[in-house]
Amino acid sequence: MEEELILKYENYIYKIAKKFHNVEVSDLFQAGCIGLIKASRRFDETLGINFMSFSYKYIFGEMYELINKSRDIKLNKYYLRILKDINSAKEELIQKLNKEPTLTEICLYAELDEALALDVIEVTESILSLDYEFETLKGESQLVNYIKVEDNLDEKILVSDSIETLEPLEQSVIDYRYFHDLSQTETANVLGISQVKVSRLETKSKKKIKEYIAL
Repeated sequence: MEEELILKYENYIYKIAKKFHNVEVSDLFQAGCIGLIKASRRFDETLGINFMSFSYKYIFGEMYELINKSRDIKLNKYYLRILKDINSAKEELIQKLNKEPTLTEICLYAELDEALALDVIEVTESILSLDYEFETLKGESQLVNYIKVEDNLDEKILVSDSIETLEPLEQSVIDYRYFHDLSQTETANVLGISQVKVSRLETKSKKKIKEYIAL
């Protein structure tokens, strides 16, 4: 049954996969298949929406989770600093020139390597586009609400980086609690630990995240 479903929507999965880069198409397809199967199990015809539209967020979501964990280019604080320098120089030049400055003008003004600046812009725009679509489909993360970060790319990247500094079990707790919307009890059952331990790990992890972002 599942094989027939995948065969029927194979082209649709590949079409969605074209949105992503730097990940093997075969891996994206496998992730998309998982999303498709999840959608089929949750689909209700009484919702008044066709299955293809309904399944999109599940297929895209699985692919997004895959690429989010395996991005070739990890944006660190160095990249964030360059991005801020670019934006600051751009704002200052607009005031001075009374026009939108070119990238060359921005780099000369900020004393930045143009090739590096272009790379930073392309990467961040790509990430922002995917992140925006994912958040639109799934809704803004409760974790982002908790730490009260501003809705901009710099802060989103810091949140992602801060989670990577956590211990594996702490990462799992945050992932299940805030990105898969599981309760503490459900998270405990998945991880095979007590609900009390989940609560302690969650509190400890959120404190680490806030401290990392405050640096």
